[in-house]
Amino acid sequence: MTQHSPDTQKPPLVQITGVRKQFGKHEVLKGIDLTVHEGEVVALLGSSGSGKTTLLRCVNLLEEPTSGRIDIGGRPIFHTSDGVDHARLRASEIAAMRSRVGMVFQQFNLFPHMNVLANVMEGPRTVLKMDEKTSRESALDFLAKVGMADFADRMPSNLSGGQKQRVSIARALNMRPAVILFDEPTSALDPELVGEVLNTMIALAKEGMTMLVVTHELGFALEVASRVVFLDQGTIAAEGPPADVLLHPTNERVLSFVNRFHATAELMRPLLET
Repeated sequence: MTQHSPDTQKPPLVQITGVRKQFGKHEVLKGIDLTVHEGEVVALLGSSGSGKTTLLRCVNLLEEPTSGRIDIGGRPIFHTSDGVDHARLRASEIAAMRSRVGMVFQQFNLFPHMNVLANVMEGPRTVLKMDEKTSRESALDFLAKVGMADFADRMPSNLSGGQKQRVSIARALNMRPAVILFDEPTSALDPELVGEVLNTMIALAKEGMTMLVVTHELGFALEVASRVVFLDQGTIAAEGPPADVLLHPTNERVLSFVNRFHATAELMRPLLET
């Protein structure tokens, strides 16, 4: 795949500075610094418990960091240091911020009592105050984009896991976000359904959608990501171009992680031999 070139001339869409997160006495994030530029696909990798999902959830304040700073589009949405809150958003401001930061969850999170079309329409109607006609047309456009237009009248219970996840992506896109966060979007899927979701994400990457993706799909990270960030015990252990991090790891934790995914390692072997 020819990767879309990120725009590094503009300020980062997401700027994470010194972010820490503590649950009780357990510090999950230990001072994370990370930037995501427009057009980048950044893959967050790491073993379970490394802090990947917690970091993702901090970006749109589903989890509030213990300290540090997070800027979205150049504006601080969280900034706490030395016990002082420097940026405290009201509920309405958080809702506005989340309309710019889409989220695709591991477990889909569709409204079970609404059909596919209503699920995709709901955000623009309630948050963006979009009128019914415009919201419907927009929802149908994005359902078509992810190959789900023919399922608009279906209830979520009548969809496969891959179809549900594609609806979730359409729902996120319909908010016109500047960046989409993906939290292990294929981990709840049967293996034969993974490809349809990854293909949808690949198409978005080709169009220049900015994405921050927590994933164990090393093939996707290698071929699609513009940058790989490997978390280990709440810190960034490795960061750089996918080929450097995944094909020629210098960090023992990264090497161990890559070797555990034998199927992907086999796919990557021809590249290692060139």
